[in-house]
Amino acid sequence: MNILIAEDERINLARLQRFLEKWGHRVYPSANGLDALEIFLSKEVDIIITDWMMPQMDGLELVHHVRGQGGPKPYVYIMMLTSRGDKEDIVRGLSEAGVDDYIVKPFDPDELRARLLVGERTVRLERTLREYGQGLEKIVRRQTLTIRKTQEETIYRLLSALESRDEETGGHVRRIAHFSAHLAKQFGWQSNRIEDLLLAAPMHDIGKIGVPDNILLKKGPLTPEEFEIVKNHTVIGGNILKDSEYPMLQMAEEIALSHHEKWDGSGYPRGIAGEEIPESGRIVALVDVYDALSNDRHYRNASPEHEVLQIMHKGRGTHFDPDLFDIFLDSLPEFRRISREHP
Repeated sequence: MNILIAEDERINLARLQRFLEKWGHRVYPSANGLDALEIFLSKEVDIIITDWMMPQMDGLELVHHVRGQGGPKPYVYIMMLTSRGDKEDIVRGLSEAGVDDYIVKPFDPDELRARLLVGERTVRLERTLREYGQGLEKIVRRQTLTIRKTQEETIYRLLSALESRDEETGGHVRRIAHFSAHLAKQFGWQSNRIEDLLLAAPMHDIGKIGVPDNILLKKGPLTPEEFEIVKNHTVIGGNILKDSEYPMLQMAEEIALSHHEKWDGSGYPRGIAGEEIPESGRIVALVDVYDALSNDRHYRNASPEHEVLQIMHKGRGTHFDPDLFDIFLDSLPEFRRISREHP
């Protein structure tokens, strides 16, 4: 074991070092807590034996600094070796300071050696448990990532097949996902909600599966009756996705229902307005219009970006959440990059 000693009395320090080296340990001696902390930070240390009362930094301060390191440093067993033998001192050292063992001077070599054996077993056990826990964490992270990628791939493939009915592409659902995630991040969403949005946003038009081909693929203008049928895709999509216990699918349901609502209440299917519209629906409403106008559809050609922005500016505060729209304008360089990556 690598044992660090913090002891300001030279005779006690020399005596401890002699015994420890005799028992086969590597010893790092120091005369105060400050020197001991520097050694701890620069060396591999398994056990610390520290006095309480020392100049520059006492034993309690040293223990607090060592326990506060955390991070990649392996577990260290700490023994307090001190002349302070009152019950209150022992309780304080073991509970408040966080030492593992407490020995009152003068020490008995046989007792010290026996306690060191306990310390060695504890160090090995703690480090084994930490390695095991870290291994499990890596396995869980890998499996979670695999599940997430499988979900994403399945959703995108199925939705790409659906989008092909009205001559849209798999690029559309991927652009909507990444546009939405970027806008949500700039809007202050937490990472777990953004991860759900990446999978939920592409399902915004899943209800189109219930719209007849003769209406969905119609080249010319829709009649009022036909448009009412198309509008119903929001309700169909909500019904397909409803009653899930999973947050991602719950979000997908609210997006399917609300991505055609408008800030001023003139949208559909419920005619809700302002902050009544879920944030997820407001986000997808904005990016869906941007993507629809910027790319070819079977009923019209793509518009240049300056024309797209002119059209969308008219909807700030009426169609779109004005705060989100301003964030969208600031995000245009990122949207262009996403469009290039997902043509």
